[in-house]
Amino acid sequence: MMNTATIATVTQLLHRVQDGQMGRRQMLRGLGAAGLGAAGFAALGRRSAFARQDAPASPVASPAVGAQADGSTLWRVKVGDMRMDAPIELQGFFPGEITVAVGDSIWFDLGQMPMFHTVSFLSGGEMPGLLIPDPEAPAPEGTAAAGPPKLILNPAVLFPSGTAQYDGTGYVSSGADFFRDPSQPYVLTFTAEGSFDYLCIPHGSVMRAKVNVVAAGSALPMDQAGYDAASAEAMATLYAQGEAEIATYSEPVATVRDDGTTLWEVTDGAGGATQVRVMAFLPTELEITAGDTVRWVNRSEGEPHTVTIVGADTEAPEDSIVEQFADGSPKLVQNMLTFLPQGGPVFSGTGYVNSGFMGIPELGLPMEYELTFDTPGEYIPYCVLHGSAAGERMASTLIVNPKA
Repeated sequence: MMNTATIATVTQLLHRVQDGQMGRRQMLRGLGAAGLGAAGFAALGRRSAFARQDAPASPVASPAVGAQADGSTLWRVKVGDMRMDAPIELQGFFPGEITVAVGDSIWFDLGQMPMFHTVSFLSGGEMPGLLIPDPEAPAPEGTAAAGPPKLILNPAVLFPSGTAQYDGTGYVSSGADFFRDPSQPYVLTFTAEGSFDYLCIPHGSVMRAKVNVVAAGSALPMDQAGYDAASAEAMATLYAQGEAEIATYSEPVATVRDDGTTLWEVTDGAGGATQVRVMAFLPTELEITAGDTVRWVNRSEGEPHTVTIVGADTEAPEDSIVEQFADGSPKLVQNMLTFLPQGGPVFSGTGYVNSGFMGIPELGLPMEYELTFDTPGEYIPYCVLHGSAAGERMASTLIVNPKA
């Protein structure tokens, strides 16, 4: 967790925002200076690198991989990857399985561009939830009429837990890379033999791997160069899959209905239930006629996206709201205006409509969303988790023409 000085700095910044003395982006820069990794608060806990806002770059320390002075070996595992020339993100560990000796350490390379990953060893325990009920919220009164519970981003996921050594027991986690000081690499030393599974909690449906630890002095199946070569080959294959996904869904599917209007089916994120995540609306631009309906389908199971549109008269809501725990530490509250569906089935160019989170069927969240447009204009559907209402990153352009 954060130390006392950092908590005090964050608290001061929050007070200044609440009092109107500084804007949100100024706060983010201040958080970066506080060593929190401003990208984490720029994204407010859950957005990929595509959604960073003004995040100041910080130098990333690179430990010396290989034989160490004490006779042990430092290994490297790459945590996720992304391309700058295409909206493709890889949600995997590279290599996905590695064998080391007792006393060796692994540098889990979270990279220079945070993508909201964790390196988490559960030791057979249950995976902590990313969203949890606020433990400080008053107990709800009555029945469901009281509304949904207040949810927060789980501090046990966001911030580091455990020690720098792992013996196969307990919950040991790097915390989310958004909230780590990038100048401090995450290195874990393995002190007991065994085969240990680990995962990224936010992407636990696909992002899992294993560390095998054998007795000191044992022959090892591969050196670092071998793992690096195998990882590069695996990533190249995944990127090719991502390019294929983009090509497959680059054109909409149009169905003319009995009343003469058209139903347009487009894609809101692709990659299926794999380690390939296409973080884009496909196609990125669509032209329809007033009265038509658009159906967005999330084709990236386990990776939530939204379809969010704000009219010119409406301010885009934040996905998370920054509050404070009783001890003064930051509390990130899930905004129900983005988490749950908002608005009706027809958009007339004003107000706010939102699909709610799509893409996690095990939580009962839908995989598709439909909206009819009855008013000509140019609109920006975007994903509140990975894009912006200004059309940045995961966003698209929708042109609605008048009826002929």
